[in-house]
Amino acid sequence: MLFYYFALVLSLIGFLFTNGKPQYSQQALLDQITDLPGLNYPIKFNQFSGYLNLSNSTKHIHYWFLEAEVDVESAPLVFWTNGGPGCSGLIGFMTEQGPWKPNSNGQLQENIWAWNKIANMVFLEQPTGVGFSYSDNTSEYKIGDDQAAKDNLDTIIQFLTRFPYLKSNSLYITSESYGGHYMPELALEIINYNKKALSSDKINFAGMAVGNPYVDYYSGSGAQMETYNNFNLLPKPLWDNYVEQGCTNPIIMLNNSMCSTYFLRFSKLVGNLNPYALEFPVCIQAQQSTLSDYLFDRLKVNFDTDKYIISPASFLHDSVPLYDTYEPCEDNWAQEYLN
Repeated sequence: MLFYYFALVLSLIGFLFTNGKPQYSQQALLDQITDLPGLNYPIKFNQFSGYLNLSNSTKHIHYWFLEAEVDVESAPLVFWTNGGPGCSGLIGFMTEQGPWKPNSNGQLQENIWAWNKIANMVFLEQPTGVGFSYSDNTSEYKIGDDQAAKDNLDTIIQFLTRFPYLKSNSLYITSESYGGHYMPELALEIINYNKKALSSDKINFAGMAVGNPYVDYYSGSGAQMETYNNFNLLPKPLWDNYVEQGCTNPIIMLNNSMCSTYFLRFSKLVGNLNPYALEFPVCIQAQQSTLSDYLFDRLKVNFDTDKYIISPASFLHDSVPLYDTYEPCEDNWAQEYLN
């Protein structure tokens, strides 16, 4: 009997992997991407994109899955979504840890820091209504954190049904920013699901990771206003009024509509600066780029020659990247590419 079960396991493994390559379901093959506009170099992995239809609803979650470059059968399975709430996971895909980034000409340039070099990566657009994800019932676009967590669990289950050869891989959930809410709630949903599920249905949940997590309103929004002020980006009389309203007190801030009004005014005053990196270059119009390129070239310091220029910006803030190592327009180009 023991030999029978051992042989059965081997036969199942043989079905899922032939010569080290997965045997894909018919639906997975229908989702396979064989070519992309602007992709002009060979890639070392298979990729798939389509919709995962959630149970007992008319919701359709868009996913983009990239197999790991090595050891697909044993590499971790990692789900990624952006924060927001309501930001597309394709932001992370196209501008952060995906395998490539679009440039101004719509060409895809390799990203050497891509996570799918070591992990099977699934990028999700969630909740329903974000990006390409949609519902046949528009009333389902009103979603809170609790429902989003339940839908994300359902999304994972539907994905593993479509790609069963990854079911035994260690599974991680990852996000950033408002993922500080998304990921802990989803982790709890997975844990509670596993407590009730049959052994064959359990998710091999290994952990979660969140970058710059938004975990409470003050540290995410109130502290941002204080940062603007510390950078001298706000008029002092306006800031003094903000303080007098008690908006630097987390409890008062949550219950004072004037504080929200100030948030909007402050954000408009800061303008096009990158709120996550106020010293970094920003995306500018084409006619400004010549001057910008010239100025950033002048920021470079060459201590090997007798003549060099030390800019106050580069001297005081040596962490600020130059234009040839940081691309402030990548969000714009990703949006243009996807459109």
